Parts: sequence; structure tokens; C-alpha cells
Amino acid sequence: MRSGGYEQIKGFLGFTKRFPDEQSCRDFLFERRWPNGFACPACGGVEHYFIRTRELFECKYCKRQTSLTAGTVMEKTRTSLKAWFWMMFLMANMKTGVSVLGAARLIGISYKRAWFMAQKVRSAMAERDEDYLLDGIVELDESYFGGKRPGKRGRGAAGKVPVLVGVTIRGKGPGVAAMRVLDSVSAAELKRASEEMIKPGSTVMTDGFLAYNPALSGYTHKTKVIHDPKNASSKLPWVHIMIANAKGTIRGVHHGVTPKNLQGYLSEFCWRFSRRNFNGELFDRLLYTCIRGKPHLVGTRRRSRSTLTGDRETGAVPGVYRCYNMNMLAVQAKGIYGASRGRSIDEVFRMRHRLQ
Repeated sequence: MRSGGYEQIKGFLGFTKRFPDEQSCRDFLFERRWPNGFACPACGGVEHYFIRTRELFECKYCKRQTSLTAGTVMEKTRTSLKAWFWMMFLMANMKTGVSVLGAARLIGISYKRAWFMAQKVRSAMAERDEDYLLDGIVELDESYFGGKRPGKRGRGAAGKVPVLVGVTIRGKGPGVAAMRVLDSVSAAELKRASEEMIKPGSTVMTDGFLAYNPALSGYTHKTKVIHDPKNASSKLPWVHIMIANAKGTIRGVHHGVTPKNLQGYLSEFCWRFSRRNFNGELFDRLLYTCIRGKPHLVGTRRRSRSTLTGDRETGAVPGVYRCYNMNMLAVQAKGIYGASRGRSIDEVFRMRHRLQ
């Protein structure tokens, strides 16, 4: 059943009945990508051959060969479409998100493969929401992500990542939300992030932080001065609820993320929150998002050794790149990683080899 162009698939039973095998996934993906039949991405030709042995579509006009997943986030994948569909279904329908380890166990794939798949889906979610801007009445505030640390709290806290959070107000409740990781809380940085998130001319409500005045010069800016931080949630209730829920999801489900990957997790949270009323359509909407999304190379850049240390929320990594990647997964499996924080990579591996 389709509603507004998206098929309604409700619950695990409905999903397993709709996609019992790989061929059903291929047929559905073909229909969603080319609803009017195959169209060559190079010349637009509609007549084609299907090379069954390689599962490729060859255009009769320009002879270009195209796979079903080419140009999507699933491009060049060696993972079955059924596994991809399950990952999207879990990420779209679990209210608080799904941990990569939990998804890997449910789908029956490795943790490393599940992590790469989830990162690519998150990149598509972020791209999709870049097409939309918050408008109307918007509550706006910044928060700091990074777990509990001794010292100053709030603005100016050391070792944390500032995030600008905005949510539209529709009647008595929230509408859609957006979050952006900031380099700092300067007026210039707040202005850049606000322009990426909010439609010009909107009414923006903030607290009394002075940097918002020049940053929101292109908007109708209303200030609510907060004398006691304990009253912040009553002055700007919905944006603080969003902040609390996002932090709770990262802390409770994912058990911490690196600063480099934080934006992806926030984009996933906002994508799901902004579409919470489309019950049953979420999988189809996310599949369409992934079809439109660009192929991304995830985790191919070298990481510094400093990412191995840090606190629970900003120092957790799914693996170590360079030549240590598979060995570190073995270290994690032996439970050494948690006891090795603050040590160099060489010390970690000397610990591992002593136990072998």
C-alpha cells in the first residue's frame, strides 16, 4: 500500500513478509530508483540489455553498463541488498536509533561491515536534510557534547564539542529539528551555522547570549533572558528537550562517538525526529534518501593516534585505521582496549601479544 508515493511497511512481520529474499529487494530497489523503467544515467536512454551473469544494465545507445546500486550510497557494495534493507529499516524505525553492534548481531554481519553501512546511511540522511531549512518560529540554542568532565560547565567548557540546535514550533509542539557541529561559539560561526539551518525572515528565539545579536541580523530575533540556568528549560522548552534526547541517545545507545563522527549521529537523530509522524513509511523514505545520496568513502582517511584516548563519549572509536585496524578489533574482543586508555598504540599491542 502506498500513501503519498511511499509504501507503508509496518513492523518486523510486515517487513519480513515484504522482503523475504534478495530478489524481492532487487525488484523494490529497481522500482524506487527507476519508477518509469530503466533510464541510462549517462545519456537518458530507456532501451537496454540486462547482463544476467554480472547483473548489469547496458544501454543500447551509449553502451554504458550500470549496476542497480551505482550512484547510490550502496555503490560497489559486496553486501547483500537484504542486509542493507535491514540496516535501513532498523535505523529508520527504532525511536532512539540502533547500536551498530546490535544491528550487526540482528542482521548477521560483522561489526566492521555494519559500522561502514551505518555511516553511509547517516551521510545520506545529512545530505537529504540539507535541502530543508527551518522556518516560522524557531527555538535556537547551543549545547556542548562530550560527557562529564571536571571544571567549568556550559559555555567555555574545555574538551567538549559545541553544537547549535534549532527546532521549529508548530502550534503547541515541535515540528522539525536541525543540528550543526560548531568550531566555536563566536558570532561568525553562529551566523554561518544559522544560515545553513534557518530560512531568512524566520522568527528566532534565543537566550541572552550576546553573540546571537550579530549572528541573527537577517532574522526577527527575540531574546529570552535566562537569569538562572535551572529555568532554561522553561524559557526555551523544546530545544532543551531536543538536546537532552540527543545526548541520551548518544550516551545510552551508542555509548559515545568521536568528535569527527558526531555530526553524522546528530543528522541521523534529526532525520528520524523530523519524520516521526510518517509511521510505516520510514523505511521507504530512507531508501529513497539513500538512492539520492552520493557514494561516500567512509573511514579511508588516516587517523591520528590521539583518537585512541579520551573519555567515554569523545574517545570511542570503532577501529583503528592504518595497518592496525584488524588487530585492534582483536584487542577489543579480548577486552584490553578499555584498560589501555592513555597508552600508546605500541604499548597496547605489546599487551596483546603478551596474552597470546
